[in-house]
Amino acid sequence: MKNTKIALVVAASLFAGSVSAGSLDYRAEYKHDEKTYAQRIKIGESVNIADKTKLYFSVEQKFQSSDNTDFWNQMTRGDSEFDWGIRYDINKQWYIQPGMPITFGNERTTYKPQLRVGYKSSFGLTTALRYRHEFREYSDSDSNGNRTLTDGTSVASAGKTFQEGKWTLTGSYKFSNPDLKNLRLSYEANYIHNYDDVRLYNNTNENWDIGGIIGYQIGDIRPYMEFWNVKGAGSTSDDRQLRTRIGVAYSF
Repeated sequence: MKNTKIALVVAASLFAGSVSAGSLDYRAEYKHDEKTYAQRIKIGESVNIADKTKLYFSVEQKFQSSDNTDFWNQMTRGDSEFDWGIRYDINKQWYIQPGMPITFGNERTTYKPQLRVGYKSSFGLTTALRYRHEFREYSDSDSNGNRTLTDGTSVASAGKTFQEGKWTLTGSYKFSNPDLKNLRLSYEANYIHNYDDVRLYNNTNENWDIGGIIGYQIGDIRPYMEFWNVKGAGSTSDDRQLRTRIGVAYSF
């Protein structure tokens, strides 16, 4: 019921304005040390709602095989996310974009209020810095298990809310050379801190990852590849691993 209400509110907002852009994105990923697969499909639109102001909205569904070491076999649903934000262009270079994605998982809901500040340079570089504060609420179900703290103790997740902060730096470059005009290069770096002292990586309440993305625009279609440095399996070691993603996006 909660999902339906959110979808209806967003749909009403979309029909109230004129659609300026939309996209459909499919992506598959592989973690090389864990040898696991995951997939995601996402659809989004933007609507002009006022001068210099746009409403952004997207719906995302994650899924994977029941045995995630298999690419496609007995597929099961993962987390679903509704994402929305308001972008306001301060001038031709700067913009701000507050928003709040909401993720629905098994016996949990995560609210993610965030603020992004972006800048577009005169030489083709576009960059943005975003802070997101996550509130993950678990239901009273015992199936939620426990969360391990940095001191090695554990706490039951049932009925509790855990908070994390996430800083994200993104950037992309548009080439002025006509021969490279369809090439798309971008990067993303993330730093995560858990405020309830839950262990995330290397026995600490912190984690990070960084990735590079390369794509090529062919009309309305953009195939792309991503290469990421992410943490290894578990939360006690300092192991890192390669995560490769392959996807295709369609603009409409």
